[in-house]
Amino acid sequence: MIYYFILGRENKISQKELECVLAGFDFGLTDDSVSILTDQILEIKLDQDSKKVAELIKILGGTVKIYQKIASADEKLADLLAKENFSKKMIFAVSNYSKVKIDTFKLAISAKKSVGKSIRVVDGKEDDRLSSAQSFQYKMDIENTEYGLFETGIGKLIAVQDINDWSRRDYGKPRSDAVSGMLPPKLARMMVNLAVGQTRIMNKPDNFELISHDSCLVVDPFCGSGNILIEALSLGCDLIGSDLSERAVLDTKVNLGWFINESGIINQKLSTKPDDSVFVADATKFDFSKIDRDFIIVSEPFLGQPRKAKLRIEEEIQAKKKITKLYLDFLKNLLTAGDRLRAVGLVFPLFELANGKKLSIFNESVDFIKEIGYAILCPPMEYGRDYQVVKRQIVLLEQK
Repeated sequence: MIYYFILGRENKISQKELECVLAGFDFGLTDDSVSILTDQILEIKLDQDSKKVAELIKILGGTVKIYQKIASADEKLADLLAKENFSKKMIFAVSNYSKVKIDTFKLAISAKKSVGKSIRVVDGKEDDRLSSAQSFQYKMDIENTEYGLFETGIGKLIAVQDINDWSRRDYGKPRSDAVSGMLPPKLARMMVNLAVGQTRIMNKPDNFELISHDSCLVVDPFCGSGNILIEALSLGCDLIGSDLSERAVLDTKVNLGWFINESGIINQKLSTKPDDSVFVADATKFDFSKIDRDFIIVSEPFLGQPRKAKLRIEEEIQAKKKITKLYLDFLKNLLTAGDRLRAVGLVFPLFELANGKKLSIFNESVDFIKEIGYAILCPPMEYGRDYQVVKRQIVLLEQK
């Protein structure tokens, strides 16, 4: 079957996440399965039914909609609409993802008139398509019908991101702190998926349940307010978190407790021995050999103080010296884990400079990172908006 995946704003990271997840589960992905229609649209051939593919939306952080191809691009919408279930009044919409400018509202109205059934047509707020918020609000993937027009065919919406759930995890947590960490939940989810999928240590259950609790251990040595650990927990992973800041550790514990209560997820170790899972520690000195099973690192170390102005020359020199040292000391110390360290997913800061250039802490560190024994699994992926003076580079590493 053929599916269309609509990616979020950070499409390069979203695409890599999707590939890692599909490879981590037994989805029959081959080298010729993926076609890139645009930066934000992937057409993927999968040997899986639509119900199983739709479940991916609960796992992915960077995919906002999934459509199943139901017809060729020249098929008449009225003919497709006539085949839908009209047991109740249905809401209908058309979203255009092709390169041809189309008035989708008029097109949907025309199809409705041809069918002659009780149908309510809704118009898209994003030019000629429904936003993910609209699709979720109107339950277009489960109770109603939304067609997507693509260059290679017509798709029917089968899954849309739960924006309420993401918003709740972004803004509903009881503790947050711009200094100790404000990693966006969607990025935290993508990073966990990238690191877990990259190592292929993910279970591949036939019934497509989430990862089992004993299948993967995610360790965040700079846990901040706990966003990465929350997303790891939501995927069923075991977790260990630490931070040099006592406040950050407390924030993480409070937020994890809040999430467990909100979601109903049960984690026996967190419930009975929370201090063994989240604790105060210096990531540059902690003995990672104490971790007695295979694990992956997913973390955002200290990126420097929050900033609104671009770095001047003297600030650039200070940031380069101080932050680079933190990363290199941590990565060198991390090697104490030995073979139990399976992969490392890290955020590196990317600073905008007053002279118009950029300072990449990763670029400043990469030669030493390779020298001490790490391999770079893929080029660094940038995350951030144009106006931000401190952006993020997502980097995947493994021991050579």
